[in-house]
Amino acid sequence: MIAGVIKWVSIMALISTYKSLPGAYFVRFYLRALKNLVLPQITGKNTRNIRTLQNDRYGCFAYTTLSTYASPFECDFYMHKSNSTYFEEMDISRGDLMTTIFQKLFLTSKRWPYVPVANVFTNFLKEIKPFQRYEVRSCILCWDEKWIYVLSRFLINNGSQLASLGITKYVLKDGRKTIAPKDALEICGLLNDEVEAISAKNLKVLQEQSGFHNTTPLETIKHEYTAI
Repeated sequence: MIAGVIKWVSIMALISTYKSLPGAYFVRFYLRALKNLVLPQITGKNTRNIRTLQNDRYGCFAYTTLSTYASPFECDFYMHKSNSTYFEEMDISRGDLMTTIFQKLFLTSKRWPYVPVANVFTNFLKEIKPFQRYEVRSCILCWDEKWIYVLSRFLINNGSQLASLGITKYVLKDGRKTIAPKDALEICGLLNDEVEAISAKNLKVLQEQSGFHNTTPLETIKHEYTAI
């Protein structure tokens, strides 16, 4: 009897913490990549997603939603979602976003482009408790000549409250060649004067008012003090 209870409690514990199981990250990440990039190779490259985005004048700012909860093994000694685990969720959310917004670029490119991360800034505003449900909504905030900035929001209480906010600095690459964001959006049929104006306005806020700054000056500071 006791052995049976322990068995089922152990099974339920594993199920409830599935995100922390070995390999779970790769399954969660690549399932979205398979849906967005591999399945269309079979069903047709002119996907409904591409048509929907192109028919929306502000399609490049569309957001993706990742719905999940804070599993026990994601929580730290303060008994709330550990700060480090936010980056894993942003990885998955941003991967879904980039392969959705730039789906046409990925599907029509002669070589498979990739999107390396250059910088991530995260602000933690409110705790997420064990088993508490939350959403991660990611969207393109703005771009410049080289970089794309993605905004990720962690929302709790049915999307009514902001728990955390992340900004990711991306670059689009085709081999060693950098793809300018404007060129990528134009290929995808998502560039127009209105979205360029919105991007320029958001970029100004990001650079001048948000505290998300160029870290190059910090990279030159020497750390030659006594080690502890």
